[in-house]
Amino acid sequence: MSRRRLLLGTVALASALLEGVASAEPMRRIPGTVPRALARMAAAGPAPADLPLEHITVFLGVRERAALDALIAAQQDPRSPHYRQWIDAAEFADRFAPRRDEYERVRRWFTARGFRIVRDSPHRLALVLAGSVGQVEAALATRIRLFRDRGRTRRGPAVDPSLPEDIATSVRGILGLDDLPKYRPSVQLVDGQSALAPDDFAAAYAVAPLHAAGLSGAGQSIAVVARSNFRDEDMVEFARRFMRVPPRTVVRRFAGRDPGILEPKGEELEVLLDTQWAAALAPGAQVNVVISTLEGDIPESVQKAIEERLGNVVTISFTLCEPAAPVISAEIYDSWYAVANAQGQTVLVASGDSGSTECAPSDPRSLAVNVLASSPHAVAVGGTSFALAADGTVPPVLEEAVWNDRFGASGGGESQVFARPRHQLAAGLSPLTRRRALPDLSLAASPGAPGYVIVQGGGTWIIGGTSAGAPAFASVLALVNERLAVGGLGQLVPALYRLGNEQARGLQAPVFRDVTTGTNGLDGGLGFAAATGFDLATGWGTPLSDALAAALAGPGRCEPLMDCLVPGAGSPRRRCAGEWLVEMPDLAMRRGLPQALQVCRDGDPSCDVDATRDGRCTVNVALCLNVFDPRPALLDRRGLPACEPGLVRDVRLRAPEASARTPYAAENRAALLDALGALPELPTRLRAACTATVPVIVPLEGEGGRGTRLVARVGRRVGSATARLKLRCIDS
Repeated sequence: MSRRRLLLGTVALASALLEGVASAEPMRRIPGTVPRALARMAAAGPAPADLPLEHITVFLGVRERAALDALIAAQQDPRSPHYRQWIDAAEFADRFAPRRDEYERVRRWFTARGFRIVRDSPHRLALVLAGSVGQVEAALATRIRLFRDRGRTRRGPAVDPSLPEDIATSVRGILGLDDLPKYRPSVQLVDGQSALAPDDFAAAYAVAPLHAAGLSGAGQSIAVVARSNFRDEDMVEFARRFMRVPPRTVVRRFAGRDPGILEPKGEELEVLLDTQWAAALAPGAQVNVVISTLEGDIPESVQKAIEERLGNVVTISFTLCEPAAPVISAEIYDSWYAVANAQGQTVLVASGDSGSTECAPSDPRSLAVNVLASSPHAVAVGGTSFALAADGTVPPVLEEAVWNDRFGASGGGESQVFARPRHQLAAGLSPLTRRRALPDLSLAASPGAPGYVIVQGGGTWIIGGTSAGAPAFASVLALVNERLAVGGLGQLVPALYRLGNEQARGLQAPVFRDVTTGTNGLDGGLGFAAATGFDLATGWGTPLSDALAAALAGPGRCEPLMDCLVPGAGSPRRRCAGEWLVEMPDLAMRRGLPQALQVCRDGDPSCDVDATRDGRCTVNVALCLNVFDPRPALLDRRGLPACEPGLVRDVRLRAPEASARTPYAAENRAALLDALGALPELPTRLRAACTATVPVIVPLEGEGGRGTRLVARVGRRVGSATARLKLRCIDS
């Protein structure tokens, strides 16, 4: 045997041994991949090994989630140095994503097994791969089977895939192994005589004053998530018939191959509705239609719209029943929406057209919501209906009800995946729900009362669904962004709840038209009734666009800032290092300064932000560092502040303690630590660096509570300071 043949044989033997070692390596299952719908389908044998799988998403996920959520909260707080300071993909990847070497290790593992990279993520959150059934089965220790469903053959994994232990630790989930139909366009078509044109919508939802102020959406952008192409002639004709000012040219952004104009007709109607109404109220905005490939579907266009930041506002008008979706789907969408928020993008999602039963018609008896809308990082847009005047115009006094007719009903209810976010906790929803509640707000949706006009195939059609309200509200937000002169509003949801809650407590001029009539139970079945304030059928109600724009531009409740700050303890020269901010208008005072002990009455709307007598007070607080404090009681003999801001080295939360047995101590500590995590990187000399406000829960005295202590130690270059606050909740 020649030396060369011997060497090749040795290499082959070594490769075989290595493959044997690899195959013997401990494997870990990656849960949440098998669609639950496969369980009701008939098995039809194994899938061919050479069957191509063109869009497999390997999701690595966010690694510093608490820190990311804290940053997003701080970006929405006018007192924070991060206020509306958006980050780009590179900064996101460095701070919140898997390390580059970890990402590359996962990438190499898949390419070494023959997979082709379809798309890399600049945020390092996911890989999109292409391969075959044979490659998937060999690499992921699963079997791809065929199934029969209503006369059609589908494919899907028989069991969740597995990965070697060292790779599995970096992978949160895998999607794309099945081809089940998932995403439904949330659009309804009807023949009718009268419907909303852009000027009618402007009259109904107080957009006209924004137009009168000269706003057109100039300098703003909207990304429309789509999966079908459309005809330019229909866009031109819609503008000619129904718009006073022609919009900017719509730009198509393809994620890959052009899928063409899809059948059935609802696909083209959806993209036309979304695109025409995204431009309808903001003709000066750039509308980018992000179109997925057939294989990539809606996840692909969502990812592209966010990764490439193709709009300050992203609008999505598709639905997917939350219980039927792969478990990992909710986490993937929530992560992408969080990325969008950190970049300054506001995500709007239609809540669905099946009322409280989003799994209908396959499961019309179970309460469910749209998984694309259930993330707390997206604004879920529900639906209402109202009658036009006899002459087809919008009546001067609008009386809206929950949309519920023969065409559908406003999607709403509780998520089964996401817990109640803190902004809902602080907004008085505690008696209503323990999970993420939606929708957040609503707009006209019924195709028949009143419906929206669109142009398709050169003809005028009347159409509806919550997928009409989402792009129309995106158009409104483009005007709001222009008025505020910002490059996006980011996570708008907490601000909507703050404003809705303050309106309900009489502390804020109305920004929503409250909808109190109707339910969203289809055909008289399970559903939720409209009610005063927030409800699970219409959220806070319908937005009054001009008032909403003014409220988002206005100051917070603690203005001027000094009125809400409790000076720190200790030496006069150190007290400004750390001060607790308390959002209460009538603070207990001594010598002109708020005291370290503050009392709130359960249900008092001026201090208890849930405004409900529920055995606890929910008080908004924040911690501010390096306060330049010129209040008279804190001046020295020269009339200057006795305490000067300096170098802050570290901040430590001393109370509430992790081991405290008092009610809500653990929840309060976790929320405060998250808020502290979004402070500027320490050490810092930055002045008035405040955390985002956090709702602190104080149990009622006599029911397990004697008050809640907050203590933070602020380490400085010269000495340290302590910020102390005690909150009491008493019966009213």
